[in-house]
Amino acid sequence: MNTPLEHPLVGAYLDEVRRLTADQTDERRRELLADLGEHIEATLADRGTADAADDIDAAAIRTVLEQLGRPQDIAAALAEEGRPQPEPQSPGRTAVTVALVALALPLFVVPAVGPLLGLAAAVVALRRIWTAPQWTRGEKKQATWLLLAPLVVVPAAAFALSPAGLSPVLVLAVAAAGLALPLLAAALLARSAGRLRAAAARPA
Repeated sequence: MNTPLEHPLVGAYLDEVRRLTADQTDERRRELLADLGEHIEATLADRGTADAADDIDAAAIRTVLEQLGRPQDIAAALAEEGRPQPEPQSPGRTAVTVALVALALPLFVVPAVGPLLGLAAAVVALRRIWTAPQWTRGEKKQATWLLLAPLVVVPAAAFALSPAGLSPVLVLAVAAAGLALPLLAAALLARSAGRLRAAAARPA
């Protein structure tokens, strides 16, 4: 073994990165693997272990590779880097979507027409979320779960607490917990949209 890159642990790591980035161009993969190799060699050289590759402690190799991150994460970051940035929606359109998310559950308590209003707000909010290009699929799934979770969480909590008797304080606590989830969804969507608009506003 002449170089740290010939160490079995390093070879296995780079092979995994190579396999997971098979959808990238050959040039991009070569650049990535070269960068990783240079980083590994430079880090080990700084620690005084690169000149005696045969004697490199496996623990030192593992430490360097852990600092680089998992091959899966590197491949995911490379794929994300190649995707075009989505176009942010206008602040007004985003505000309407966020407001519908936040108000869907409170609308359910409006006398007489509450359930209809709440259901309509939730359906429209979900449609706007899933048709908007500014949020990732993961963000859309998260917002959907947070918006719909109170339909399960609130009844389940009420059922679990009913043997002890639902005092006004407990009722308010359960309602607050249910309301907090859609509010969290609204806050996360607003923050993500704000970051995207800020990034789009920066000069190239």
